[in-house]
Amino acid sequence: MQSNTESRRAPTPAMCGLLALTLCGGPLAACKDDPGLDDGADTETGHGHGDGDGDGDPGDGDGDPAAATYWQEVAPIYYDSCVSCHREGGIGPFELDNYASAAAWAQASAIAVENRVMPPWLVTDDGTCNSWQHSRALSQTEIDTIVAWVDAGAPEGEPRDDLEVPALPGLDGATAFVTPEFTPEPEGGFLSEFDEYRCFLIDPELDHDQFITAYEVLPGNEALVHHVLAIPVDPTLDVGGGMTNLDVIEALDAESPDRLGWSCFGAAGDGVEIDSLPVTWAPGQGVVEFPAESGTRVNAGDLLVVQVHYNMVDPELIGQSDSTTVKIRLEDEVAHEGLFDVPDALLGSLFEGDPYMIPPGEEAHEFTWSFPADWYVGWNGSESLELWGFFPHMHAFGTKMRVRVLDEQGQELGCVGDVQRWDFNWQLYYFMQQPIVLESGHQIEVTCTYDTTDVDEPILPGWGTYNEMCLAGVYLVAP
Repeated sequence: MQSNTESRRAPTPAMCGLLALTLCGGPLAACKDDPGLDDGADTETGHGHGDGDGDGDPGDGDGDPAAATYWQEVAPIYYDSCVSCHREGGIGPFELDNYASAAAWAQASAIAVENRVMPPWLVTDDGTCNSWQHSRALSQTEIDTIVAWVDAGAPEGEPRDDLEVPALPGLDGATAFVTPEFTPEPEGGFLSEFDEYRCFLIDPELDHDQFITAYEVLPGNEALVHHVLAIPVDPTLDVGGGMTNLDVIEALDAESPDRLGWSCFGAAGDGVEIDSLPVTWAPGQGVVEFPAESGTRVNAGDLLVVQVHYNMVDPELIGQSDSTTVKIRLEDEVAHEGLFDVPDALLGSLFEGDPYMIPPGEEAHEFTWSFPADWYVGWNGSESLELWGFFPHMHAFGTKMRVRVLDEQGQELGCVGDVQRWDFNWQLYYFMQQPIVLESGHQIEVTCTYDTTDVDEPILPGWGTYNEMCLAGVYLVAP
């Protein structure tokens, strides 16, 4: 079928951003069933249903695209991939589980799926760079089916009642830790002109070692909260100078006695030593369940530091408050211990003399850096580690990120992740179908691309929303 929708095929970047906000209600939870609830992804295509070749039976969402109707072909796709958000009580601003609403939003839906704005899934998922668990990406057949339905005038087809609305995403069996109601204030300066990083201390009251196997973060004020970390801290650890971690925290807290918590650009705060960052949340993430029957250790007696990055670039947010909930599932045993790290050489350049400045006026400026697997190999007594997870993070000027593993001769051993259309509103944690084995001598290479055509001054690395980062989070498991 010859499409007559050329005007839909090349939306402006602004249109894509608007569609992302419109079709899923902004940077909240992703429009796919909760990855912790659905383990039925096809291991070859990464899709939750259908064979992806257009040969499915009528009514399974993979029939002849040219003959598509809402109820027979399109509704099964929507119910599988969109209705967890776009339903009554969901975060989507309209419903896709009934014909009248779906038809009213048909044109916008076609634009979003054709340009892979929705469902949100930023990594390339065509088999050229990894295969992913719980993929939210639509197959090309599914996209063609939705577009053909719209081109045909969005016919209804024969109503049916055998499709089930999925349960609302959420993490069961978790303990909720809540930060106090806090009103942030911009710290100012060129690194945090509109931002405040604040840490809060919570005692999880653990009397024995446990493992974090899943988490979910629920910001109380989504417009304010840029990211959230939850960090186990050993309060008795000697950090030098006759000080323990707890001594340092109390000293930091005393610097602002009239305000809750303490300022903390670096993880749990300057001078506080940590081992890992097991809970890392950014807009759009939803529930995170660690793979390979693994989890990250929290020792008996550890305290929990919750770092919240508040952004107030919108002046209307000044004076507003937030109380964020961090839900963590703790288990006594796991088959394998995991480690999450968030290396970023662009940000690190701030502490190495002259920081790297991203030049203005460039459509595709690339910053490439690498770090050795030797940073991690040997952890937990292992001669090699399995790389299972990928967490990409940039700010407003980022457009692409590609991460790969290289051998000692610089040859590619594996593609970790390829983001071709970065969207700050949907920062997901991606877990692989099969891990990449890291050994001594391997390097992890990271390339970030930035579009600075609309700015006149160089972009400085930093924590503020209008600074930049090139962070490639990795989740590693000791086999």
